Amino acid sequence: MHPMTSADVFKLLESEGLPQSLKASVTQLFEAIRQGHTALQLSNEEADLWAQTLSASEIATLFAVNRGALQIRQHFAQESRVAGALKKRSSRPALKITIDPKQLMPHADASQQDAIVGAASQRLSIVTGGPGTGKTTTAAAIIAAKRTLFQRLPRVALVAPTGKAAVRLTESFHAAISKMPSTELEPVVATTIHRQLKELNSADIVLIDEASMVSLDLFDRLLKSLGQDTHLILMGDPNQLASVEAGSILKVITESNTFSHHCFELTQRHRIEGHKALAQLEDLCLSGDPQRFIQGLKDSGMFWENNQRVDRLQGALIDGYRQYFKGLQRAQISSSPDFQCLTAISEGVGGRRMINHLAQVETQRLGLNGFGERLLVTENQPGIGVFNGDIGIVIDSYDSPNPRVQFDNLDQPLRKNQLGSVESAWAISIHRSQGSEYQSVFICLPEPSSSQSRFKPSREHVYTALTRAKESIQLFATESMIDRAISQTTCRVTCLDHFLNAS
Repeated sequence: MHPMTSADVFKLLESEGLPQSLKASVTQLFEAIRQGHTALQLSNEEADLWAQTLSASEIATLFAVNRGALQIRQHFAQESRVAGALKKRSSRPALKITIDPKQLMPHADASQQDAIVGAASQRLSIVTGGPGTGKTTTAAAIIAAKRTLFQRLPRVALVAPTGKAAVRLTESFHAAISKMPSTELEPVVATTIHRQLKELNSADIVLIDEASMVSLDLFDRLLKSLGQDTHLILMGDPNQLASVEAGSILKVITESNTFSHHCFELTQRHRIEGHKALAQLEDLCLSGDPQRFIQGLKDSGMFWENNQRVDRLQGALIDGYRQYFKGLQRAQISSSPDFQCLTAISEGVGGRRMINHLAQVETQRLGLNGFGERLLVTENQPGIGVFNGDIGIVIDSYDSPNPRVQFDNLDQPLRKNQLGSVESAWAISIHRSQGSEYQSVFICLPEPSSSQSRFKPSREHVYTALTRAKESIQLFATESMIDRAISQTTCRVTCLDHFLNAS
């Protein structure tokens, strides 16, 4: 959130004798930013008043009006820069490359072959696709194809918005390279975008995974850090939830005609073949027909608790973690269980805090005393190598004065008192789950505990949660909540599309 507050703006309006009627749209804009928008659409009368005010006041350093939409000046400048940088990169002529994609990826489907050939010749490429469509494998083949454009081995940077996504990207990329019949590419370790931001200017090729999660602010900083000749590959699923912070970068880019020759969609699922019910639920979710989705859920035979019964919630939660708990009782720790609970809200029945409490009660009953607890980091601590969204495992009992916590991306465990803000991760938010995948996922989409709740269920919530599962899902949601969620798609108001389409 921008550090400027509405109270600061109100004081400025009063001190400069500006129209007090502007207060309403300022309040609405700041609320819109909290919800992820970067602009507020104004009425014609409001737009005219703002235009007059900005032309004759110092407040123009704080706000801008763009095609009838109000923005804070920071977002106006960022979207303008992002659009300019992307268009400049995409305007470079395509590079001449001749390669048979099947030499790099023998089992590539038609959409993957098109992506390998097309993206390899562009300095800007966007590779999209749903779960199991082979995005990382295809991206690795694209990078291998780009190798032929360099006289030396190119410097490749792999980045993702979260530590968990970076770990997955590293594993998938290495696996893809190892299966290539012949390639000179070396294994590369992916990190979070934040960790490599200052080093990207030396990279020849930069691949951003889970690009739907990247906020406007972070994407702006990333683009400014790239060299002018760097090849940029964006990869992700635009149907997932957008970033927690303001912006909707991937969705806007893929919907813009400006980049129609730079976007490559992978269409054939590979990962969940044999799990047709899950694939069907994902398709039914995207169709936007809640009744067909509900019927598909019933036909799948998967667990669905639609009456918000806590005993059923507790039973499904404990049963899901049962194998993980049994391993802990044998002093065996899995870096990541095959099961994860995802929830859309923090408070109330089916909320994150309640579910984490239920899991902690069970671990105490089993005598684990903190051993094996999953901890979510909620603030960046670059000095020790952990970032907001990373999940660690407690590998000592809480009887220890300072138990150790192991993270996938760190060779050595950290001490718990080194970590700043953390919380239990038996249940995490659907937003936090992006970039992760599990064999089975328990999705909680409960009714908010208060009528004052700002939570608005959406199709993106359901789809993002469904696509974290590789095999099966369980669902805790009323039929009316599912109906509301599937019927409503999130549309963030931004001006990036205007900047992209401007000549």
